[in-house]
Amino acid sequence: MALTTRHIHDEVANVLDFLMDSELAAHRNPVSISESVVSFHGYAPKGSPFILNRRHPTIEQYRYWVEHGEYSALLFDGSLLQLAYTVKDGELAGHRLAYVPCPYDVDQQFVMGGDPLLEVIDLFYADAEPLLRTPVRMDFDPDSAKPGHPEVHLTINGSDCRIACVAPLHVLRFVSFVFEQFYPAYWRAHKGFFAPGHTRHVGPKKILEVEQIGLHLSWNVHATLADLGDGPA
Repeated sequence: MALTTRHIHDEVANVLDFLMDSELAAHRNPVSISESVVSFHGYAPKGSPFILNRRHPTIEQYRYWVEHGEYSALLFDGSLLQLAYTVKDGELAGHRLAYVPCPYDVDQQFVMGGDPLLEVIDLFYADAEPLLRTPVRMDFDPDSAKPGHPEVHLTINGSDCRIACVAPLHVLRFVSFVFEQFYPAYWRAHKGFFAPGHTRHVGPKKILEVEQIGLHLSWNVHATLADLGDGPA
C-alpha cells in the first residue's frame, strides 16, 4: 500500500495529542501537511534560516527555535521535539527527527504553567550555568548518501557526527526512544503507549554492509506485537 502524507500526518498528530493529554508536553504546534511534506507550523519571518549554526548546537539556536515556534512539541522540561517527513511516489523519501534538550534545568511548574518559556529563562535562569546537553537527531536523507554520510544516521554533538542507523524511524518509535533513554520513569509510566513503537516501521532496511562493519544503531525492522511480548521492564 502506498504511503501518504495524510497517513504520516495522522500518526504524528496522534503522538503529539498523547503527549499533551498526558502532560508530557506543555505545547504542541499544528502538524503541517502538503502533498510531499509533513512538518510543523513555525512562525519565523519568511526567508529566515532554520539552522543558525550548522557546526555545533548553541543556546542561541535553542532560543531561536523556541521564540519562533520551530518545533512539533515543547516538552514538560522545556526540551523540543521536531518531527518532519517527506514522501515521494508513495514511499518515504526522508525524515528529520530531533530531540533538542533545554539547556537549563527549568522548573517544570514554570514550563507547564503557560508563561512564555524565554521570559521564564531570562527571569529565573539568566545567570545560571547552562547544562551540557546535546541535541539528538535522526535523519533519513537518501539524496545526500555517500561514504561517511549513511542514508539513515544519528547525529549528536556536531554536524560531522553521522552514526549509521539500520532503517528510517516511525514517529512513535523515535518518540519512544527519546522517552525511554532520557525520561525512563515517564516511559515506564506510559509504557502501554510507548512500547508498541518497537513494532512500528515506516521503511525497509537501508544500512549498507560496509556501514555495518563499524559501530552503528540496529534494531529489528520486522518486529511484530507477538515479538514484543511484555516489552522492556
